[in-house]
Amino acid sequence: MARAGINKALVQEARDSLLARSLAPSIEAVRAELGHTGSKTTISRYLRELAAEEPRPPTVRLDEELQAFIGSLAQRLAADAQATVAADRARLERHQAAFQHQREVDQARYEELHKAHQLALQERHAATTREQQLHERLQHLEGNLQRLREIEVRQLQLLEERANQILSLEDKHSHAWAALEHYREQHVQQRNEELTRHDLQVQQLQQELRRALDRLTAKQEELAQVYRDLERLSAEQQARNLQLRSQSQALQQRSAECEQLAAAVQSAQDSQKMLQTDTSALRERAHRYLLDRRQDRRDLRDMARQLTQLHGLLARLKPI
Repeated sequence: MARAGINKALVQEARDSLLARSLAPSIEAVRAELGHTGSKTTISRYLRELAAEEPRPPTVRLDEELQAFIGSLAQRLAADAQATVAADRARLERHQAAFQHQREVDQARYEELHKAHQLALQERHAATTREQQLHERLQHLEGNLQRLREIEVRQLQLLEERANQILSLEDKHSHAWAALEHYREQHVQQRNEELTRHDLQVQQLQQELRRALDRLTAKQEELAQVYRDLERLSAEQQARNLQLRSQSQALQQRSAECEQLAAAVQSAQDSQKMLQTDTSALRERAHRYLLDRRQDRRDLRDMARQLTQLHGLLARLKPI
């Protein structure tokens, strides 16, 4: 029995290989070509079947030597033809296998290219959609940029107007402050002059009052002397009485002058109070003005901060 794996095709392949090498396809040679496997009986049977399948030349009546030579030549030609056919068949099978492999590779490549083409079409469609969206966004951003530029121009105009207002307010503040200083200096100078004048008047009135008191004291002493001398100078009493009435009138006049002086001092104090009231009112007006100026400065800083934010937004929008 033949071993597993030995068949007619393997025996034919070993026989064709021996014939291709110009070797005789004997049973031992075929068995050696098969790796010393297989039964000799099986190999012999397969060789006979293969020989029976080969084409045979027509039989002619020649002598035995010529017939043997022709038979050997025919077998050799048949073996060469079979070897050539086997080689061509193997080469054809290799070509077919290579063609099939290349076809499979080309089919796989075609499928990959088809998938890549579909993916490229999808990416192109997505890119077209993205481009349209970006174009719409660009138009929207250009509109926003134009509006922001208009806002910036309006903000710059407002800022310039506010700066002009601030400059005008600062000029007004400077003029008002100068006027306030001038008014204060004038009032202080006038108050000092009035106080100096009042002090002089008070000193003068005090001196006159002291002189009047001195004179009154002297007159009282004289009156006492007159009373002491009344009995002796009864004739001079009337004259002394007249003189005393005259001095009393003078004293009344001095008292009236003292009252007028006191009224003048009270008037000066009232004027001083009015001046203090006016100064407080001016200080209050100056304080309100300073508060308004601080609020304007804060508004200006807020507008400058908004302008800086607008510039930052414009700087971020430009690369897009």
